[in-house]
Amino acid sequence: MPTCPRCDGTDCRESPWRSEDEQRAHEGERAWRCMACVHRFYGPAPKNALFDNPLVAAVGGSTLVLTVAVIAILWLWKN
Repeated sequence: MPTCPRCDGTDCRESPWRSEDEQRAHEGERAWRCMACVHRFYGPAPKNALFDNPLVAAVGGSTLVLTVAVIAILWLWKN
């Protein structure tokens, strides 16, 4: 969670983009709004462990492939 540059508050929430141009101008960042002083600012986008960590993504993808293979084998065996 980012800190407000105006009041150093930590009670900040993501703010919606005002336009596509604004979003393109701040690529890799998010718009935030401080709930204490209502200041709107740009800061780092929150990280998502599933997409940002290649190890987690590899393990998840491997598990999905293994599950599909087991289901296919059991379905073929039954027929």
